[in-house]
Amino acid sequence: MQREMLAKLQTAPVAVVHPGTKGDETELNWINWFSDYLPKRYMISKGIVIDSTGKQSEQIDVIIYDAQYSYFVFHHDNIILIPAESVYAVLEVKQNLNKAHMEYAAGKIRSVRELFRTSAPIKHAGGEYPPKPLHEIIGGIITTTCDWESPIQPKVAEHIYNKSNLERLDLVCSISDGTFFVENNTFSEDYQPEIKPSIKFCNKNESLVYLLLSVLKKLQDIGTVPAIDFSKYAEVIDIKYYKKT
Repeated sequence: MQREMLAKLQTAPVAVVHPGTKGDETELNWINWFSDYLPKRYMISKGIVIDSTGKQSEQIDVIIYDAQYSYFVFHHDNIILIPAESVYAVLEVKQNLNKAHMEYAAGKIRSVRELFRTSAPIKHAGGEYPPKPLHEIIGGIITTTCDWESPIQPKVAEHIYNKSNLERLDLVCSISDGTFFVENNTFSEDYQPEIKPSIKFCNKNESLVYLLLSVLKKLQDIGTVPAIDFSKYAEVIDIKYYKKT
């Protein structure tokens, strides 16, 4: 699996001249890879995340979002708009891992995590479940190679630890060098930057399969996304009332 994926990722920069097209090809390879290996309850696309207040994120290379309970997606000029409630994870795709790209990815992730999310009660045959607490959106960066000389662990850890909660990187993958899995021990209002989470990593020979297992583990921890409160999205529409007298 790793050899096949590397062959695809390394073909794009050689075969394609235009930088933008190279990036699009690499992102598509990653989208297809996640689509092949993640359970079908998840959708994977490139797009923009939106919320019920009208705000939107920056464009995200890989969005893993719900396809079962809160599938509610718009298409506008070939851009996919995904509601924030449906998002499990956002990943930035780059050819190589370095400080600038980690900073760039952190900014993209922040633009998603700071969006407003609703959570509606869930009806069932016996009554109603209360609104599900909001989960932490997974954020990360995936690359093919790395600009740093081996060992890269100190550099990666340094840039992971320097991030705020909204900008934190939960997954960092360089296929040629290894995958880093951050065990977050505090979230949201409990986040304490002075408490450094544990970072697990693997060697380069298992980087891709460890990335997949890490994503699956974090998705498993989330469970299911909250139900969208569609009335909040409707509030931005100029709705009028008619009452017969």
